Amino acid sequence: MKHLRKIGILIIAVIMAAAVAVGICVVYAVRNVNMTFLNYSDSQETSSSEMLAIKESVLEKVRGRVISSVGEEDVASCLDDGYFLESFEKVLPCTINITVQQRREVYSVFDGENYLNYDETGKFMRTAENGLNFFDGAPNLILEGTNGEEDIKEVAAVCAIFKSYSENSALRSALEKVTLSKSQTSIVVDSDKIVFGFWCGISIEIQDYTKYTSEKISKAYKYFKELSPEQKLKGRIYCLIDENGEFVTTYNANA
Repeated sequence: MKHLRKIGILIIAVIMAAAVAVGICVVYAVRNVNMTFLNYSDSQETSSSEMLAIKESVLEKVRGRVISSVGEEDVASCLDDGYFLESFEKVLPCTINITVQQRREVYSVFDGENYLNYDETGKFMRTAENGLNFFDGAPNLILEGTNGEEDIKEVAAVCAIFKSYSENSALRSALEKVTLSKSQTSIVVDSDKIVFGFWCGISIEIQDYTKYTSEKISKAYKYFKELSPEQKLKGRIYCLIDENGEFVTTYNANA
């Protein structure tokens, strides 16, 4: 009799545990996906259609799953190469908030025959016969001296720092090209450098650019802003760290 009672209690405990588990799964199952959609299309109809298609794809992937089991990779896997996941947030008990952004073409690299076009993070987008932007037809920012995708991503990261100090919302409106020059020797003075070439004519050269990158760009751009309009039409600004560890910024009108 005692054994039957223990078995009964065990069965009841299992049933109750199962009921609690089912209840949790129901309460914390994903039911809502709120999406902020950032794109560059001029057509409201096209934007709405793209947003709806992406949202439906995400819902199909995550709806009904326990929210704790859903990760950013689940949402990212629903996006094609034209978009990326900007933000991801879980709101208990059953909602996921996401921001999806259209990848923006920014850079072009000429390979000798065609232009390889990349987004603002340095990720490849498409091959074209020219370096004109797919969305607005204006020139992309030309990258020179890069050797492969890792270099392109590295330059894109430095350009992002440059943009944070620039007064221009788009790098392409201020810069014509960015040139990467890596040292071919072990000589101390022959350091890696990156050169920002402005449309107005002047350029900024950041020497040994992988060290104190943000500080050097900040000082160089501040120096640029203080030049007269005539000075900005030619020459080059240099920024480096001297043997005393001090930041040095100079301007050569004839460079």
